[in-house]
Formats: sequence, structure tokens, C-alpha cells
Amino acid sequence: MPKRRLFRWPAPRTTVLTFLALVLSSLMLFLYGGPSFPLSRDHREQESQHDQVIRELAERTGSYSNASQIGLILAATQSEDLTWLLEYLKERGPDTIPFIYTTDPKPDPRLLVPRTIRGREAAAYLSFIVDFYDRLPPYSIFIHSNINQWHNDLFGPFTSPALRNLRLEAVDAMGYVNLRCQHDPGCPTSVHPWSPTQIDIDKNDIRAFFPEVYQYIFNVGPEKVPEHIGNVCCGQFAVSRERILQRPKKDYERMLQWAAETERTDSFGVGWVYEKIWHLIFGMEEIYCPRFEQCRCDVYGWCGPLAGTGETLQAVRAAAS
Repeated sequence: MPKRRLFRWPAPRTTVLTFLALVLSSLMLFLYGGPSFPLSRDHREQESQHDQVIRELAERTGSYSNASQIGLILAATQSEDLTWLLEYLKERGPDTIPFIYTTDPKPDPRLLVPRTIRGREAAAYLSFIVDFYDRLPPYSIFIHSNINQWHNDLFGPFTSPALRNLRLEAVDAMGYVNLRCQHDPGCPTSVHPWSPTQIDIDKNDIRAFFPEVYQYIFNVGPEKVPEHIGNVCCGQFAVSRERILQRPKKDYERMLQWAAETERTDSFGVGWVYEKIWHLIFGMEEIYCPRFEQCRCDVYGWCGPLAGTGETLQAVRAAAS
């Protein structure tokens, strides 16, 4: 009796057709997503909305003219949602212009490109000043790109309410104002250039080289390096055109060069250094820690009466011209 064949290999043609069918099915699943297709469509729609926001913001930047009054300067990556900024600008009208610097290693061609991306917002801020030094708007407001910032303290964490309430007259009067009023962190002092800790020295932390850094950035001798530096944190502030122009353009170019070329620290360290000295760059005293209540009165018009005392403060005003 002949043995029964329990298994038979498929014909070569059948094998090839089966293989091609599997490949085609896998390709269709990859392209169209099977059960997850609605999520893929939503993702594409979200990307399209992001591109539309960036395009409209870039068009507003391109509309900058001598009639523009306020510049909003920020650094952004392609992953960040700037819808809030576009909505705020539509509310403000054509007198407010965004200057958005791309800080991705592969820059977004629709946005402004900084001279370096080391230091992130510091690179964007300084690049803006160098790029537009001869045609600055009357007011330059330097902000972070994410609407939700712990740096914002008086109107909640969102940036747009702070911008809506900012008194430009305070910028006229003082030249520079921080958008934050809380003293912690940064005040009364946060850097002691001539007294680094042993830990800073052992780790070659940028704090251990602060006198050297300070001398290069400000182009001064060691006798000009302060013993202590204190300021309201962090990197959101407004500056008048006149105050920026008190320094020659070459000063800001030198600051950018240090950010791009220093080997003392990394990109994070560069940003940290500038957060400690923005107030000095724009002409404020070494320890700049205005009284909290007076700050919120001057910068935002929140003047009292103060709880517990009934005191009502007077907001700073620019001198009559």
C-alpha cells in the first residue's frame, strides 16, 4: 500500500502570489491605517492647521513697517503651538508684529533664522537686536513661545493676559521692565561672581568662570565685575528702542559671538548666563529687585488699595517731553 502524503508544498506560483498579497496588504495598512485611520486623518489636519498658523505669523512679520509700534520677539521650535500668539495678534491689530526665530537644527524657512541657536531664546533675542538695530520698533517685548509659563505671576500662567495689561508707559519711564514681579527666584541675589562654591569649581560649572564671562560680554576689566548680581527671574521683559540703542550694535554682536563660540558651557548654560544679566545689558542696576507691590503697580497698573494697609500706590509715568 502506498504511503499517504500528509503535507504538500504549494506550487511556486501560489507561493509568489501569496507573498505579493501579504506585501500589498501590509502596504495598504501602513498607508491607510486600518482601524486607526481617523487618528491619522486628525494628525494630518492638525499639521495643516499648524502650517497655516506659521504662514499667517510669517506674513505678519513681513508686514513690519515704520508704523509698527510693538515687536514680540520669541524663539520657537516646529513642535510648538503658536495659535495663541496668532489669536493675540488678531486682537491687537497691525501695530503689533511677531519676530519669531526658529531654533530647530534644521530651520523652518518661513521663520527668522538666528545667528546661532546656542542659548535658544538668548540667541533669538540678540539676533533680533542685531538684525533690526537700525529699524527697531518703539517697544520690543521679549517672551517665551509657549503660552503657559510659570514665569508669569500676576494674571495666571498664560502670557497673553500679561501682555494685555502691560503698561507701555512704564517702559517709556524706565526703559526696561521685567514681566514678572515675584522675587523668588533671583532676588535679592542669585550670582556671586567672585565667590563660586567649591562644587562649582570642581564641576567646571559656568558659575566658576563668571568674572571671565562678564568681562568678555560687557568688554570691561575685572574691576567692573560686580560682587553680587540679583534680578527678577527670568527671560520675559520689555525694552524701549531708546534703551536698546544706548549700546552700540557691536556690543550685541559680541554677545552673540560669545553665545556661539564659548567652550565654557553648553547651550543651556549660555541661556542661564543671559537670564542673569538681561537687566544689566539694558542699563539697570546690578541688583534689580523692585518692591513687588510697586512692580505690579508700575508694570500692570495694579496699584491698590493694598490688603492690610489700604495703601494706594502711584504708577510710574514717563517725564513730559
